[in-house]
Amino acid sequence: MTRTVDPGPGADTERARAVLGELTDPAGALLIGVRHHAPSLAAALPALLDAAGPEVLYVELPADLQDWLPWLAHPETRAPVALAAVPAHPEEGTQLTGPAFYPFADFSPELVALRWAARRGVPAVAADLPLGDPAWR
Repeated sequence: MTRTVDPGPGADTERARAVLGELTDPAGALLIGVRHHAPSLAAALPALLDAAGPEVLYVELPADLQDWLPWLAHPETRAPVALAAVPAHPEEGTQLTGPAFYPFADFSPELVALRWAARRGVPAVAADLPLGDPAWR
């Protein structure tokens, strides 16, 4: 069954359909919806990732936090642990958004996934907008 999605006026319809096709292709990307601090998902996640065998792991964290991902997944890092950040360079004429706080526990699926990726040499990417992006406001 094919689903038609209208990306809205002014959108690149052909590109939008191509991206939708990639995301819904059974042989393509595997998306796992994560509820933060979900022990049941954290327990199941290593087996899901083993079965999927991803080449890259994307986590929903601001791109500014990319350099901290190896530290989160480091074998000597003990939970609970958290990352806190503010945008370094707001756009001219805009106010800084408040601090962002990202807590992790051993039962945080994101932390479990990052540890899994580190053990297997799979690159992890913080795949959300940078904190200074105006879309956060």
